[in-house]
Amino acid sequence: MESRSRGSIPHVSSHAAGPDVRADFDQFARSGGERVRRALLAYYGVEAGVEAFRHAMAAASEQWSEVSAMTNPVGFVVRLGRVHGRSYGRWLRRRSSFPSTDRLLAAHDGSMVDLFGALAQLRREHRAALMLVKAYGYSHQETAAVLEIPEASVANYVRRGLSRLRWFLEVE
Repeated sequence: MESRSRGSIPHVSSHAAGPDVRADFDQFARSGGERVRRALLAYYGVEAGVEAFRHAMAAASEQWSEVSAMTNPVGFVVRLGRVHGRSYGRWLRRRSSFPSTDRLLAAHDGSMVDLFGALAQLRREHRAALMLVKAYGYSHQETAAVLEIPEASVANYVRRGLSRLRWFLEVE
C-alpha cells in the first residue's frame, strides 16, 4: 500500500490513508527521518544501515496512525530499523559494513583508513552513541531518546567508545 521510487523514503499511500495522515508522515520524514537515518547508519554502517532505514520508514508509514500517537516516534522507528538490521543476514552482520580499506586507500590517506577500521571494531552500541554525539553533535539527551537508552548509558558508551578508539589508533 505504499508508493516508493528508487532511493526515496517510502510514503503512506494516498489511497490507504487520508491526506492529513500522509502530510503528517511527510512532516515526520523531513524532521525525524534524518535522526532515524543517522542512528541506523551509526549502528550498522552504510549498507545495512540504509536497508534498515528504508525498512523502518516503510513500516512506520504503514502504521503511521499508531506510530504518530507514541511519545517517542523517532525512537520507535529506530527500534523498527534495529529489528530489521539484526535480521538482515548473518553474512552482512559478520563482515564490516564500513568502507573497505582498499577503497579508502585509493581515496584518502592512511589515517582515514585507521579511523574506519577502528570504528568497525567497536561494539554497535558504542559506535552509535559515539557517532551521534561526536560526529553529528547530538546531546546526550537527544541520543538517549533516539536510541531509547538511559542518558547514563549514552555517557558510558561515548566514554568507552572514545577509550577504545584511542587504544585502536594508539593515540593518547
